[in-house]
Amino acid sequence: MIIVMSDSHADRTAIEAIKSEYFGKASALIHCGDSELQASDPIWNGVTVVKGNCDYDSDYPSSVTLKIDGQNLVVTHGHLQGLTAWGEGNLYDFAREERADILCFGHIHRPVCEIRNNCLCINPGSVAKPRGEWTEKMYAVIEVVQDSIHKSFRVSYRDLQHKPISGLQLELELLK
Repeated sequence: MIIVMSDSHADRTAIEAIKSEYFGKASALIHCGDSELQASDPIWNGVTVVKGNCDYDSDYPSSVTLKIDGQNLVVTHGHLQGLTAWGEGNLYDFAREERADILCFGHIHRPVCEIRNNCLCINPGSVAKPRGEWTEKMYAVIEVVQDSIHKSFRVSYRDLQHKPISGLQLELELLK
């Protein structure tokens, strides 16, 4: 299980709630940037976090690549790849160049969950300032299910009380 959150914009409470729910249970806790906290903040112990456009601490990495649950997982905020509310920029090219199985990104404060170039591309929405049609503060839970022929991703968007959000419970399948 991989937990992905983003765009907390100084809301420590949301990060702490998610971390306390999943720390030690999940394979990874990911934050896709715009925390507005210092990179040295103890809240990041056990959390992989990247720099967003509102993070001014130069100690944050702009992207991170991890091997989690057998998947090449790439984390970025998205602004450096030209992502905007109106277009993807070169975000999906970046995922392909990094050979991502899973791309986690933030920046637009809206849930996105799709397969592009055989890669799960996911934006967990915002835990602090949601935008677009979904008004709930949210994060995402990813489960990888695979056998010798198929690989699928179960993605559950959750509110800050850790309850599944109706309409945002997805399963996406790939052929290996």
